[in-house]
Amino acid sequence: MTDIESIYKKLNHVISKEDFLQRIQDKVENMGGLCDEPMAAMLVANELGFSDVGRDSVKIENITAESGPVNFVARVVSVFDIKEFTRNDGTIGRVGNLITGDETGKIRVTLWDNMADLIKAEKVKVGQTLQISGFAKQGYSGVEVNVGNNGVLTESEEEIEVAASSQKIKDVKDGMGDLNLTGKVLEISEVRTFQKKDGNSGRVGNLLLGDATGTLRVTLWDEKSDFLGQIEYGDTVELINAYARENAFTQKVELQIGNRSIIRRTEKEVDYEEEFTSIADIKADMNNINVSGRVLDIAEIRTFEKKDGSAGRVGNLLIGDSTGKIRLTLWDEKTDFLDEVDFDETIEVLHAYSRENTFSQQIELNLGSKGIIQKTEKKVEYMEKFTDISDIIPGENYSVQGKVFEIGELREFEREDGTASMVSNLELKDETGSIRLTLWGEQAYVIEDLDIDSEIQIIDAYAKYGLNEEIELSVGNRSRVIIL
Repeated sequence: MTDIESIYKKLNHVISKEDFLQRIQDKVENMGGLCDEPMAAMLVANELGFSDVGRDSVKIENITAESGPVNFVARVVSVFDIKEFTRNDGTIGRVGNLITGDETGKIRVTLWDNMADLIKAEKVKVGQTLQISGFAKQGYSGVEVNVGNNGVLTESEEEIEVAASSQKIKDVKDGMGDLNLTGKVLEISEVRTFQKKDGNSGRVGNLLLGDATGTLRVTLWDEKSDFLGQIEYGDTVELINAYARENAFTQKVELQIGNRSIIRRTEKEVDYEEEFTSIADIKADMNNINVSGRVLDIAEIRTFEKKDGSAGRVGNLLIGDSTGKIRLTLWDEKTDFLDEVDFDETIEVLHAYSRENTFSQQIELNLGSKGIIQKTEKKVEYMEKFTDISDIIPGENYSVQGKVFEIGELREFEREDGTASMVSNLELKDETGSIRLTLWGEQAYVIEDLDIDSEIQIIDAYAKYGLNEEIELSVGNRSRVIIL
């Protein structure tokens, strides 16, 4: 460290030594302990126009692990809480960290003992410009500068612009820290509570973000999880000083947002387009499926009792695109959408999952709490595919059209659970053949509106063997009957 006498030798022709020493003391007092007398002497020299005294200042981009002692001016980007630790000799040490930056980059500054106490005393704050003298070395997450009791950390009046560096999702790797990233909100989870090791209650929630390079899950802890209630799907958010960790369960890298990080909405533009799957390409046990389709059928909402005794709700939509159609099951609060949508409207379904229905053996989509369903202005073409009666085989769902040539009676019967229901039959024919239709429940009443030679369409009836081992179509609550 340059001593006071050496500095004054360069200034003795412009200021008396008495005035110089007085200005040093005034500077120390005004800084409130943020600098010692040698550093105050260099600051006084700078104010008098002598910026070449003391150690040369370097830019952050030029600081390497081999730089050793360095002196630089930077703006504080983040301030982390200090931690206490026990040294090998049994004494208690203190350490704290800053992220600082200039126009060439950013670097971590590690403060030890008395210097770390400046964080606790709130004498180091985000946005403050500091002159820093310390020792550069390789740290856990890159090059860092260590400032001990013999180092310098003092406020500077120099204007510093911090380089705006930002990562893309594809570049995020496990163990990376001090990450800045901007992404579009694709999914918002509920906030969950848990018990910490110290017995206190904690909170955690998740976001799924996307940019032009991919998607990434973000975990928000404690008070940061309040942010989840302030945003919606499609918003753009900015993350500052996040860190990446691999999820031990999924083995996927996620970003973590703790009390040292910042997350906020932004008006920045992010290039991200959801990838949509054609209905014909949906297979069983797929996850995170996005699909657009036209509404072909809307089922009533049913209530049921969950395993925990609480009430649940379930409802269905049938949607179609140019490649086919599929039934979509909505659970709990998602069923509210069924009251908002109408036949032939176009919708988007995001982050659904597919399962095979054990009864019908048909692939269906399910939308849980993490999924999104919304109306869209997209143009989706759909044309119902009708099967010739002669091509129907058991075990599949079919749509057929033809003329009624025989109408049975409407009959009441008792279900296995003791409740009453209705059933009726009719015979349908097209140019290729004829088939028997059995209509169940509310569908059974359709025969009251039919005459011989009425033309009808049956949408999504299930083919099976009936009486005398003849193939018939079963028309239930998931089928539609359209009178032409």
